[in-house]
Amino acid sequence: MNNKLTIPILIIVAIGIGYLIGTRNNPTTSSPSSSHEGGETQAKIPGARHIHALIHDADGNLLLGTHGGLFKSVDKGKTWQKVAVKGSVNADDWMSLVSDPRNRKVIFAGGHDLGVIKSEDNGVTWMRADEGVRGTDIHGLAINQRNPNFLFAYSVGNGVFKSTDGAASWKRMDDGPENPGVRALSYIAVQTSMDKSMGWDNWGILLAGTADGIYQSFSCFCGWTKTTDVFSNTTVYTLTTLHKDLHTIYAGTKDGIWKSADEGRLWKQLGGLKGLKITAIAINPDNSREVTASTEDGVVYRPENGGDSWQQIN
Repeated sequence: MNNKLTIPILIIVAIGIGYLIGTRNNPTTSSPSSSHEGGETQAKIPGARHIHALIHDADGNLLLGTHGGLFKSVDKGKTWQKVAVKGSVNADDWMSLVSDPRNRKVIFAGGHDLGVIKSEDNGVTWMRADEGVRGTDIHGLAINQRNPNFLFAYSVGNGVFKSTDGAASWKRMDDGPENPGVRALSYIAVQTSMDKSMGWDNWGILLAGTADGIYQSFSCFCGWTKTTDVFSNTTVYTLTTLHKDLHTIYAGTKDGIWKSADEGRLWKQLGGLKGLKITAIAINPDNSREVTASTEDGVVYRPENGGDSWQQIN
């Protein structure tokens, strides 16, 4: 080979090798955008695995239920610290969180091997609250916003249980939806046509997010029906309603967030988070326009412009 050509070729090869090594050592060469329309970003919450639940506590702070414990953020989701929980907490896999709208210091939780537990001090100290519930693998919890003494729990392999005394005792209602894989429960305390015709005072619909969309059961627990074909063959990981607006529901799926403004009849996919697996959503009870969402691996977002674009928080 001509010596005059050898030196330039060696220089080009060396530059190429250097570029490949640099890229391998630093795969993210630019910082993530503040709004998201595409693939997953790299931000994580240290110690948190598989995020499943998100609520606001009595002080307006965020509580996050994960398979690595209970986490808290006092700066709207920018940073998180693991809560040093006390009391009857037998596991670290938190699947669901709900608070009493009359007093948000009262929080109920469920999870893998966690059973149903209750806190009266904003999530620090916990006590057993599952007398009558079979099993300890609780995938879903819901509370009746109109009458918070009524709670519902889904125990894997054991069905749906109901409490009418603030979780002091529970009674089994039914098996739950026939489709396996219930991921979340949510209650809408609106008066349905069936409630009116039967003269029931315990208004409402219990919704279940499953591996095949959303199913509903009236307060009579007389069977489960699929609410819509929008989520067919799609896992709904979380369902969130607001105590002050019982018509609005948010659903988190593997393809972002969907919203219904008519109690789950019609759904619209929100832009900005398409393609992301959203497993936890919280609505601020003090400001319904403040919605916080988390991916399964702990990337936290909040919407701008009514949900058309989302800003990454952490």
